[in-house]
Amino acid sequence: MPFLEIRRHAQRSEGGNEQSTLTPAGRAMAESLAKRAPTFALVLSSPLPRAKESAQLIAGRLDGVEPGFLPEMGGVIGDRIFGEMRTLADWAEVLREREDARKFATEQLATWARVAMRVGEKDRVLAISHGGIIELPAITLAQRLHTPLDGASFGYCEGVVVTYAKGAPTTIEVVRV
Repeated sequence: MPFLEIRRHAQRSEGGNEQSTLTPAGRAMAESLAKRAPTFALVLSSPLPRAKESAQLIAGRLDGVEPGFLPEMGGVIGDRIFGEMRTLADWAEVLREREDARKFATEQLATWARVAMRVGEKDRVLAISHGGIIELPAITLAQRLHTPLDGASFGYCEGVVVTYAKGAPTTIEVVRV
């Protein structure tokens, strides 16, 4: 059963531009996670510098960039403001209201499964992505698996671990820092 550990990048520098890197606190957070991180058979990130740097610090390497971890979200959250999506319940509400959000989540889940199938049965993948891009598919999968998923939106270096069997997800678990 492969494991996909998909996390949000560590804290990025201010400015909000796509090429921002990690802050000293973000680097320290990723380095702290590295001390207790399991062995990863594959380490991937989105193309953005903060995601690549997070992966390298947590796993000690980056095996490749996965463009699927930085898809165009378009208007899937409607008129909501990303920074105001404070809880997983806020994201679940978007999924209930918006077909494009449900489609986005389904497409991300296909990317997750494709990546997880690149490793052996007992191997683990570290994938570094971004806020919002993780919440929507995680909630969708949790609902499909009848697994409660609640609490705050994923903070820096937080996300989920998904277990797969024969290409299908079987469990999902939140990982917090």
